[in-house]
Amino acid sequence: MCSVRATVILLFLCALASTVFAEGPTEQTTVLTTDTFEVFDNLATNEFTQRGEIRVLQNETALYQPVASKYAQQLADIGEQELSAELYYTVILRSQNSGARHVLSVKRCRLNGEKKADETFVLHETEGGSVFRADYDAGKGSNCLKSPLADTPSFATKALVKSRVRGPTPELAIAASIDASTGKEKQPEPQKGFLAKYWYYLIPIVLLLMFSGEEPQQEGNARH
Repeated sequence: MCSVRATVILLFLCALASTVFAEGPTEQTTVLTTDTFEVFDNLATNEFTQRGEIRVLQNETALYQPVASKYAQQLADIGEQELSAELYYTVILRSQNSGARHVLSVKRCRLNGEKKADETFVLHETEGGSVFRADYDAGKGSNCLKSPLADTPSFATKALVKSRVRGPTPELAIAASIDASTGKEKQPEPQKGFLAKYWYYLIPIVLLLMFSGEEPQQEGNARH
């Protein structure tokens, strides 16, 4: 009895092992990139220098990758800065597909005392997959109570993608009809019955049936 049980267990283990080895390693699927945004900031100097890029993927996710200093570039043709670099930390995203730019800012004091500040990019997509708006947050509001920023911090970056969702179509109510003489809402007219609605269709049909029934009788009487 024990030998039979051992044989069954051995066969089961052999079948399980053959199934696992037959499947082999799973192939990794590559997710295509829909757009790449170059990330520029004015933290180190008054000029906007690239510090990374955000890849927007087809599966509604995004990946941030820092750029090495030797590959960094400066953003030209930014025009006049509306926000002072002393008061605001500004990030500019530039799309490699369309060249569109998104200017994002937070108070610079939110980075005070941070060696590695948390930051979050939220990219809002249309139904077609293009980014139409971006939101940004970095540091902490409580850091504004600390001493001014001395060292240049690094960032722990998180990038999110949110797709625009079409909401349900509202059912519009019928506008109220106001009686000009009284200023009150007019009461809806009572619904008419079937005969009241379609009497002008029924009368010709009834008359046609009446006259079509008398003609055969007249012909029959004439024969007699």
